[in-house]
Amino acid sequence: MEENELKRLAVLLNHWIRHNEDHVKEYRKWAEEADRQGVKEVAHNIKAAADLILQSNERFIAARKGMPVSSVEDHEHDPHDHDHH
Repeated sequence: MEENELKRLAVLLNHWIRHNEDHVKEYRKWAEEADRQGVKEVAHNIKAAADLILQSNERFIAARKGMPVSSVEDHEHDPHDHDHH
């Protein structure tokens, strides 16, 4: 991988981690609402999905730790400046 591709990957990993964390917060909020509404199985499944996403984040974090140091320096900016889809 070229250095600029490694830097882009570092940005994307940070973005994916934050993005997943944001989704998990939203999922847990809706799981609580489902629980309040009495649809316990729905709440359980939403919570389980959130847990799986956090497990995915553990892999993204491990991947980020494996990146060469030069590619992760100074790349905490908003990745929306990049084409990441």
